[in-house]
Amino acid sequence: MEIIVDECLAKSTISCLIKAGFKVLKIEDILQAGIEDEKIFEHAILKKLPILTHDRGFGVLHRFFQGTPPLIIVLQVVSPHPKATNALLEKALQNIDLKQNKYLNKLIIISENNIRIR
Repeated sequence: MEIIVDECLAKSTISCLIKAGFKVLKIEDILQAGIEDEKIFEHAILKKLPILTHDRGFGVLHRFFQGTPPLIIVLQVVSPHPKATNALLEKALQNIDLKQNKYLNKLIIISENNIRIR
């Protein structure tokens, strides 16, 4: 499964995704570094790709989008240190299979104590 990884995520997080079987698409490789979140969101819609991020702004884009939004996964950690992020991601991937159709177009917010799906 292909997934767009926001620039705010560390290289070690990308390695965790690759290890889990994802084909990682980095923003700087598919669009351009520093591009606005709205453009990333539009690209994800066009290509039907999920986005993984720390940025809660993608949740706002998802919530107010008038069409069919892409799958957005927001990792919420107190400190976005790669070690904490990677542990959270690995734990979440044990509990949810993002390849299942029931997650299409959802907003998934993953925190230390909770996985919320909207």
